[in-house]
Amino acid sequence: MEKGERFKERIKEAIRLAKGNGHTQAKIGELAGVSPQAVGQWPKSGKISSENLSMLAKLAGRPVEWFYGDLLEEPGASYVVSPREVSAAPTMKGLCPEISWVQAGHWAEVCDINADPETTNWYPRPPGASEQTFVLRVVGESMMPDYPPGRLIFVDPEQVPLPNDDVVAVMTESNEATFKRLIEEPGSPRMLKALNPAWTNPYLEINGNCQIIGVVIADMRMRQR
Repeated sequence: MEKGERFKERIKEAIRLAKGNGHTQAKIGELAGVSPQAVGQWPKSGKISSENLSMLAKLAGRPVEWFYGDLLEEPGASYVVSPREVSAAPTMKGLCPEISWVQAGHWAEVCDINADPETTNWYPRPPGASEQTFVLRVVGESMMPDYPPGRLIFVDPEQVPLPNDDVVAVMTESNEATFKRLIEEPGSPRMLKALNPAWTNPYLEINGNCQIIGVVIADMRMRQR
């Protein structure tokens, strides 16, 4: 079945569902501001305004996205994608360098790093991220299953760390960087927690032995070819 035909079938099904919910074709037309005959033309032509599609979705008990499903807009398609239902993608501005965990551990020197554009991997900066945002590649299994080894994390040093944020911290004595979740509970000291339920000694108390250098604001899984 062609994509446009599938869209029409879903309009037809939505009208059937709306009738099953007690709304006659005349009532649907009244709510839409059109004649009952015009309602009958929707599944035949596939042409319906965004406002009426939203109204029909509500009467049918379906989200607007249900009409499209996995349909992809193509030239000449007869179905209408409502600009009020599909928001514009956030603007991506600038790039973030991928640095090593050794570099992250020496944050005092890394914070003003001038990454070599020829040898450094660069990734689009997430919307709202500061210009200081950098990328690390997860190693080890302490943050499994949320962050498996190889996952890219975007770390923004300008973000203020809040409870339950995933953060990168530097151990002040060894200059080693670590990736954990920040835990703050009333009456308890601030802690860093490994998410892996099988991890031995998952909690690390923050008592002047480490410095949080950034908050993880996004992550990316790269598919290997």
